[in-house]
Amino acid sequence: MADQRSPYIPSNLQLYSHNVRGLNIPEKRARLLRELRSSRASVAFLQETHFRSGSAPILRDTNYPVGYFSDYKQSKSRGVAILISKEVPFVLEATMTDEGGRYIFVRGAILDTVYTFASIYLPNKRQQTSLTRILRALDSFQKGITVVAGDFNIPLEPQIDSSTGSSSTPAHVLRSIRRSLHAHRLVDVWQARHPSERDYSYFSQVHSTHTRIDYFFMHYHNLNLTSSIDILATTWSDHAPLNLKLLSPMLVPRERQWRLNVSLLDDPLICEELHTTLEHFFAENNTSDTTFPTLWEAHKAVIRGFFISKGTARKKLRDAEHRTLVDNVRALELEHITTGDATVYQRLLQSRQALEKMMNTSLRYQALRARSFFALRENKPGRFLARILQDRRT
Repeated sequence: MADQRSPYIPSNLQLYSHNVRGLNIPEKRARLLRELRSSRASVAFLQETHFRSGSAPILRDTNYPVGYFSDYKQSKSRGVAILISKEVPFVLEATMTDEGGRYIFVRGAILDTVYTFASIYLPNKRQQTSLTRILRALDSFQKGITVVAGDFNIPLEPQIDSSTGSSSTPAHVLRSIRRSLHAHRLVDVWQARHPSERDYSYFSQVHSTHTRIDYFFMHYHNLNLTSSIDILATTWSDHAPLNLKLLSPMLVPRERQWRLNVSLLDDPLICEELHTTLEHFFAENNTSDTTFPTLWEAHKAVIRGFFISKGTARKKLRDAEHRTLVDNVRALELEHITTGDATVYQRLLQSRQALEKMMNTSLRYQALRARSFFALRENKPGRFLARILQDRRT
């Protein structure tokens, strides 16, 4: 009987929204993609990519091979994007972009469910005019489940979304924005899930003010699909990312393939332990009833298991250190929100620097891996060379 198992597995959609404050530096792009991988983001909504239309750098990797962008033609400012993970069986139907780099809409299907994803970046002034124009375009484009995410550059409820309890924005602007959202039946997901809590996604050092200006919006009749929404720690950007878990049909299961972490060979203690392990293996198993091919294949399995255990242990230590630093940053952020103490803010900056130093070390290792990849395949015929020649012929 043929195998009837589905190629998909049930899982939540991890929706991730972040104002990245420019991605023209390669290190920032690598850091973003690494953060998306570690958070298992299914769909990433990005604002302020700062790509110029026609000369934008490449923002994708094997985990996020699909990206949709809306860039500004006149300068390296604004810009929004939506990245789709390879684990999501997303089938594109249509996209809509803005010449001013203020919004991008992506509509498609995940199995039998249609989604409309919108990433928005509003200006610093006259937000209500820009939002009205964007929502009018979205109204004629959207189908199925609509998710709107972005930086609105304004706290919609100053009494709750600002640490000062007030805003310099005129009251008629706030009323106009709220009317537009209500007319299109869009609800602030974070406020709906945390009605009695206060949290913020942006800190202005100039004004010493915390505000929540980054949002997720959904139609009120789809709020039951949300399982959680969190404001994460502010690390390498000046905005905190938002993470929304959404009930979804299915995702493509990830296929894992082990590869040797060559940095383990630089550790003399690991090399010495490996030498001892192999000596014991051959002393115990090199018997008269064991053929040499069997012994050789078995020793390769032992080496692989040894390196997997060492790599896993090192990864657990590294992940624990990273998690501790991120938790410390988030704890100091909450303490600074509560107290407003300048010394707490200095400790917060020091914790962010320690986290950035750790991430830079990891990025340097990734760069070495990339250089070794190209060096090893520089003059060899193979799939890598075939892809390059195919692009040139095209």
